[in-house]
Amino acid sequence: MTDSNRRTNSGADVIELGRFQIDLGIRALHQGGQIVPLGSRAFEILAVLASAAGRIVTKSELMDAVWPKTVVDECNIHVQLSALRKALGADRGLIVTIPGRGYHLNQRPRAIRGAVADSRASLKPGLAVRDMELTGRDTAVGEIRTLLQTAHLLTLVGAGGIGKTSLAKEIARRVADGFSGTVCFVELATVSTHDAVLLKIAEACALRSPDAAIEITQFAAALSSKKMLLVLDNAEHVIDAVAWIVDGLIAACEHLRVLVTSREPLRIMGETIYKVEPLDVPTPGSTEDEILGCSAVRLFLLRANTLQRSRDVVGANVHLVGEVCRRLDGLPLAIELAASRVEALGLQQVHRYLNDRFSLLTGGYRTALPRHQTLRATFDWSFSLLNPASQLLFGRLAVFSGGFNFEAMCGVVCDENYAVADAISCINDLVAKSLVNVEFDGPVSLYRLSESTRAYALEKLLAEGEQKLIAVRHASYLSRCWHPQSTGRPSDPSGREADLNEWLENARSAFDWAFSAQGDVQVGVGLAASLAEVLLETGLIDECCMRAERAINSLNELRPASIDTRAEMRLLATLASALPYAGGHVSRPVEHRATIKARQSA
Repeated sequence: MTDSNRRTNSGADVIELGRFQIDLGIRALHQGGQIVPLGSRAFEILAVLASAAGRIVTKSELMDAVWPKTVVDECNIHVQLSALRKALGADRGLIVTIPGRGYHLNQRPRAIRGAVADSRASLKPGLAVRDMELTGRDTAVGEIRTLLQTAHLLTLVGAGGIGKTSLAKEIARRVADGFSGTVCFVELATVSTHDAVLLKIAEACALRSPDAAIEITQFAAALSSKKMLLVLDNAEHVIDAVAWIVDGLIAACEHLRVLVTSREPLRIMGETIYKVEPLDVPTPGSTEDEILGCSAVRLFLLRANTLQRSRDVVGANVHLVGEVCRRLDGLPLAIELAASRVEALGLQQVHRYLNDRFSLLTGGYRTALPRHQTLRATFDWSFSLLNPASQLLFGRLAVFSGGFNFEAMCGVVCDENYAVADAISCINDLVAKSLVNVEFDGPVSLYRLSESTRAYALEKLLAEGEQKLIAVRHASYLSRCWHPQSTGRPSDPSGREADLNEWLENARSAFDWAFSAQGDVQVGVGLAASLAEVLLETGLIDECCMRAERAINSLNELRPASIDTRAEMRLLATLASALPYAGGHVSRPVEHRATIKARQSA
């Protein structure tokens, strides 16, 4: 059903449905005078149902109307209906499912005359109609449009593959009319010098031919009276040049607005920073409806179903899709690349090979920039922009499997050749370039690497030949944090629960390394004693017994003189305290070792 048909059937460009107004002219849903964030496919479904005036609309009718030239699976309808019901909030019951027949609205819509919002922005040269809708970014689009009303410089900052370019293009399309149609989109990926950046911008703004020189003063004078949105995409590798040019243009051009995408801010006066976040992913234990409501899952299904392999990603497998999206940290590029592999490998194999994600996640769009065609290329690009000291810190941080604070970082990465001052400078660099995430709990900063970032950092740590050195420091530091005489014990009543959780996640990882074939049992014994005590105190009895027995059994690999006797006694004492609650028995080697120690101490 075409837009014109829907308007004819309803008799108006605007349809009132309870507290909502459906504007068919600008394809927007309104409530209380505000636009309700809603994807284009979900809106089309709502428009079809509203135009049906209470009649039941079959699934085939919806598919013909919403995906007229595309072969898709019914799963797409479920995904979009989930998003639509989420947008309706408390009024989600307006849409009724009739099993085996289709859908209808349980309240009759009312046609009204006149629009409730501004007309759509027309598309401008260089911003072609997109083939695929922008998924999960309706809230971000609304927030950025609001910021652009007052901010002269707005920088979209985020990790590689987070979707900054797609978001910037969508914004440019939507706000074009507000700038009298003058929107210049400049792709900076291919330039590398100050003059090349300036020339590229001038060329896009039709101010000079490609082979003519231009000065910033001439450029500013030419733009000074224009109401324009200038979009500068992929600025991170020429960040100094872009900062200098933008600073000069904004100072001279009252009506100019600049939107920049970069992996780090420009750091100039007047800059407003918008951090582009990953798509939302389902938490463990989510229901099927909750999983389908997550934007990361919707993107995966959209890309996978485009390849007509939807049967692999419906039904019971939807939980596996949620797991894939969660392990990919909601990163749109990684999710799209994973979905593209479903056609050849199937969903089970895609999930299985996530441990080798840099080999799996290749084959991006041929028209994309080279660094967006594989996940590894995206990280290679980010890594190349770091100075050597930041590169070294980045690799060393791979040893942290959970969150970590500044004290923990310095305790592991700093040495006689890498001072605390170096760590301060470089962690700021990594956070600014979106390679390390930072959270704040009161005055304390907590750092964290996403799973994909950590996997890449671990490769760099291995390449430097430092894995064992840093892993030993990591295990030793965690052991010291929990030493019985330590004032900073994770479970101290005055401490924060978050500290304990982060310590446990890191300690488990360090324990697994220490007692692996590549590990160091001698270092691991002290950590094992600390970890077993924490597990006992927090009521994780089975895990306490399992890890304590594993550590005690491993002591047979060491020479008696090299064993930390105090740590061994702590292990045995903790295990003895835990066993009555576990209802189990220790292995013979552990029992034998405990007997010997008892005799020695008698």
